[in-house]
Amino acid sequence: MIPEPAPGPTPDQQRDAGELAQHAFETAGKLRLLAEHMRSLGWRTDEYSVEDLERVAGSLGGMSIRAAMSSDDADIVSMVTGKPMKRIAPNFHLGLGDGQVEA
Repeated sequence: MIPEPAPGPTPDQQRDAGELAQHAFETAGKLRLLAEHMRSLGWRTDEYSVEDLERVAGSLGGMSIRAAMSSDDADIVSMVTGKPMKRIAPNFHLGLGDGQVEA
């Protein structure tokens, strides 16, 4: 007997994952900009180095991609990956090449 697949995320969970993806993506960008400004001025916080901030930004960027994929929203996936994407099946997106448009 074949076991039934585990249930997927609910629409509310997908929406929440999309919101998390957007927030993490935007926050990562702001942290990268902050780190760049701090580095150019030679500033640092009392607790964290510029490199620490860059690592957190990188981690948030990676999380934003995973959350976007969980959202099942091609627009959010496109935003966080920086590449146009098309949803072709639940939780499965295909990157569109240069010059391709969604049909």
